[in-house]
Amino acid sequence: MKKFLLYIYFQCFISLVAIAQHTISGKIIDENNHPMEFVVLTITQNDSTIKEEVVKEEGEFSVSLPAGTFTFKVIYFGKIILTQNINVTQSENIGALKAIVGSLTLGEFVLEDTKNLIERKVDRLVFNVENTVAASGGDALDLLKVTPRVKVENDKIAMIGKSGMSVMIDDRITQLSGEELVNYLKNIPSDNIKSIEVITNPPAKYSAEGNSGLINIKLKKSIEDSWSTDIRTSYQQATYARGAIGGNFNYRKNKLSFYTIFYYSDGSNAHETISKVHYKEVLLNEEILGRSYFQPLNVKCGGDYNVSDKISMGFLVNSTKLFPNNSPSTTTSELINNQTQVIDSLIKTNSIDDKENQRNSVNYHLIYTLDTNNRKLSLDIDYFKIKNNTDRFFESTTFLNNGAISQGSFASANNKGNQQIENYSVNLDMEHPFKWATFNYGGRLTTTQTDNELHFFDLKTGIPIFDDAQSNTFIFTENTQAAYFSVHKELSKKWEAKAGLRAENTNTKGNSITINQTNTVQYFQFFPTAYLSYNPNDSNSFSLNYGRRINRPSFSFLNPFQYVYNQYSYSEGNPFLLPSFSHNLEFEYMFKDFWVNTIYLSKLENGFEQVTIVDSSGIVMRTVPENFIENTAIGLAENITIIPFKFLETNLFVDIYYSHTSSSKTFALNLLSGWNGYVGLSNDFKLNKKKTAFLNISYFYITKGVSNLDRNNDFDQLDIALKLLFWKEKMKLTFAGNDLLSSNRPEYTSVTNGIKNSFRNYTDNRDFRISISYNFGGTPKNYQKHENKNSEELNRTN
Repeated sequence: MKKFLLYIYFQCFISLVAIAQHTISGKIIDENNHPMEFVVLTITQNDSTIKEEVVKEEGEFSVSLPAGTFTFKVIYFGKIILTQNINVTQSENIGALKAIVGSLTLGEFVLEDTKNLIERKVDRLVFNVENTVAASGGDALDLLKVTPRVKVENDKIAMIGKSGMSVMIDDRITQLSGEELVNYLKNIPSDNIKSIEVITNPPAKYSAEGNSGLINIKLKKSIEDSWSTDIRTSYQQATYARGAIGGNFNYRKNKLSFYTIFYYSDGSNAHETISKVHYKEVLLNEEILGRSYFQPLNVKCGGDYNVSDKISMGFLVNSTKLFPNNSPSTTTSELINNQTQVIDSLIKTNSIDDKENQRNSVNYHLIYTLDTNNRKLSLDIDYFKIKNNTDRFFESTTFLNNGAISQGSFASANNKGNQQIENYSVNLDMEHPFKWATFNYGGRLTTTQTDNELHFFDLKTGIPIFDDAQSNTFIFTENTQAAYFSVHKELSKKWEAKAGLRAENTNTKGNSITINQTNTVQYFQFFPTAYLSYNPNDSNSFSLNYGRRINRPSFSFLNPFQYVYNQYSYSEGNPFLLPSFSHNLEFEYMFKDFWVNTIYLSKLENGFEQVTIVDSSGIVMRTVPENFIENTAIGLAENITIIPFKFLETNLFVDIYYSHTSSSKTFALNLLSGWNGYVGLSNDFKLNKKKTAFLNISYFYITKGVSNLDRNNDFDQLDIALKLLFWKEKMKLTFAGNDLLSSNRPEYTSVTNGIKNSFRNYTDNRDFRISISYNFGGTPKNYQKHENKNSEELNRTN
């Protein structure tokens, strides 16, 4: 059946391909209006060379091109003396193109039409990183810190105004998240990056999963017959120490390119959680102190081969191993009498969590360029398999206020879990330019199965006793079929529009074998997108965009198994959980290349999140994901980049929004609304004329506000980093201090069943880091690293 569907896809795509050529003629002249003979005319589109020819006598040229926008470059003695964009819609003589030659020598050249630092395209914001200070001797993560609408805090990447974000490399979505993604980005030198595209409302081509944006990192064109190696190591000291080592190797020869990346880390960090539950008669004051150990090993390799001028294919293999570790924690729960303010009793729980994780993924991709009209067909076949093994031990004892042990209060148990997730997906995309517009269309098939086995053993007597009532075997399957279509058209030199529609059909089945419960869900949804941009001149641009998105629950949220922390607290999944939907509308105004203003409106329907439901008749806390949120947010985001001095570049980020959240569930508040604010400031200093020493000072502040039906306190963070370059910038040494004031301590307060509870989590953000990297080999190299197409399903496994 899958082979038949693939055949149908290919036949449909190829049958729609048509040929449309236009003759463009003109003349190349110098600044004195004299014709320039025998110069080289190069025509490119999307960084790919379409045509290259020597101009005839009298400077005249004539070329055949399909409809679209092309870049004409005139090369004289190996130097570019003219660059001009030409929009081809029909056959025409475009007249004279004037090149500025001046006193050009073999060591000099003039380049016109230098790109602005920030550009606006119809569906994305383009940050041309070559023109910023952060591009010197840094990496991809350094550049993201100064990218408009993006914030990086403690190596966590987010998009302002969005609940999530995915990262692409050369239009291919990565399957990495969290620490793996950060370390991958640290292995991409900033000098190899051409631009970063910020896509706040992803087009129909991409999966509609998540109320999130996309970051597309565009690499510079690769250099033939070269290789390079980059090795790096780092040491981090917070409460505890942590070390890491990593590197990458790149190779390209003739039609073959290959790369590999590895990363290994070992260490631990402290975490602290403080929660308070205000019952009618007592206050439950709970503190969790723990130490989490991490020992991940990641190896990634990929290669591409150009079979011919039209066909290229490649592979990607990624493997991550999280070695077993024992992470201890101690929970102290005090029950304080509200009238006497004296501790009635104290519950002490000691626990050890042992986790082991193995992730393997494979991608095969094929790109077929049908002709010189830039019609391109892409095929991706993906597979991943994940194994999670967890082993949690706890023992709990209750002490009375006189220090004596409460009779019969001792409890001890062992939770053991084995989870396996497998995913298969096939993705087809077609880029198809016509005479009057450019079309994109394609489809995707994906299937996922999750097997969960969770066992509970009572250890109260010292002998493990299997508890069938608190154990479970749960199998979840999900099948999704998607198709999309979009059209992009330049209405005039100033107006540009794009619209698309994506349809997704999803069938899920959750089967809890232990409790003999089966739940099936089916839904078919449309996800429209629309974009309109207006550029009256080089200094001003306006854009308007809209998109509808879906956020599916993670696989762990759907498992009804109860995970017991102690006799008074447990969490469980919800097999009846449904996806949420969001509408996003944005209006943006950009002045020149340093000031971006965005007004946005977001509406969340049937939203879900984990909620701690407090039992008003006892002291038992149950944490479960529920669909109970309806939210509307409207805000203003500002991004300003200025260079007040030659040695200083300053980036200011401001986000102010109003949130209105309601709920129909009886356990939650009916309504909560309020204002929220975020201010971020990043300063990059050049410390010497050779540009080998840089200092960054960054600060952000988050105001008091509301997060759905929770209230949050205000908190801030101050970071500082020193970057030094040696040996012709081949070696980089970085000293960094994060959260120097230890002030990033958010606290959230909510009300369930009329009972107030608060929660604060601190993950050891204050640390000092020293890292060193060294690059050697042939000409520094970068490749179009192909990424998996099933990254949405991978992200839901976290």
